[in-house]
Amino acid sequence: MKKFFACVVMLTTALPASAEWVLYQRSADTDEFYDSAFVSRTGRQLKLWTLTNYPSPVTNLEGKQLLSEKALTTLDCDARKTGSEQVLKYSRKNALGELVGSMETVLRLIAVRKGSSDELLLQKLCQ
Repeated sequence: MKKFFACVVMLTTALPASAEWVLYQRSADTDEFYDSAFVSRTGRQLKLWTLTNYPSPVTNLEGKQLLSEKALTTLDCDARKTGSEQVLKYSRKNALGELVGSMETVLRLIAVRKGSSDELLLQKLCQ
């Protein structure tokens, strides 16, 4: 448990202090944003934070309610692939409130599906 809290502290201190969220997708289920200040850019591969706001609370596996998720997302513009290696879940919109869950995984890029919000993000940022 101590390891978990240490990871959460490290994750939250590594996050940008003030994000410039840009809306790129609005639907009945979500509003999706990206932070205009990229974490990194290597050639045509971008690493940035994305944010998803939900119109009403979503219950996670631990039974806690959340209204937003922030993900450290990688876009490979040439391969048309995307993936996330960190996801942080918050009790309020715009990645505010209590941190109610987090996940860290090895980055695996998958092909972007046609018509998905990932495709919209790719079109917006990989021009």
